[in-house]
Amino acid sequence: MAFLKRLTLLIIIFLTYSFILVGCKQSSPEIRTSITISKITQEEYNKIDNSSKPEDSNIDDFRKLYIDVKMTNSKKAVERKITIPNLYIIDKYERVRTTSGGASEQNNIGTEDTAKSMAYIIFDSRGLSEQDIRNLYRESKIYIAHRLRNGDLVEKSISVGNELTFNK
Repeated sequence: MAFLKRLTLLIIIFLTYSFILVGCKQSSPEIRTSITISKITQEEYNKIDNSSKPEDSNIDDFRKLYIDVKMTNSKKAVERKITIPNLYIIDKYERVRTTSGGASEQNNIGTEDTAKSMAYIIFDSRGLSEQDIRNLYRESKIYIAHRLRNGDLVEKSISVGNELTFNK
């Protein structure tokens, strides 16, 4: 009988200790990126100002470069940073190609578990191959970093050109 009491007490202590260790474990933030080029929708095409549309162009001539970055499980970080590079560098290739673009960011450090950043451009893709677009953005890097409470800085850099996915 005394053996059972001691065994039960040991099991309770072991389980309590296990729960404390699991609960205190600080897991690393998870980073997800999506870098895609796709055809634009009719709605997006209709929003392009006529003065921005090149002559003799149609909906099939335009593409959308879209970048979405999410850092989750990062509420315990004391600092978070997501930087998306300038997507308008495509305008340096032969002529001005972009017709529109936008960006947004959400990074409420200390109150939210997730930091997000998004950017996109719509551009005239005539005369550009997939490889041309990859080469243009190869040196453009997405910078992602977070600093932990112990002072450690974790940084990651992602090449837009290397990670680019073409949706047909």
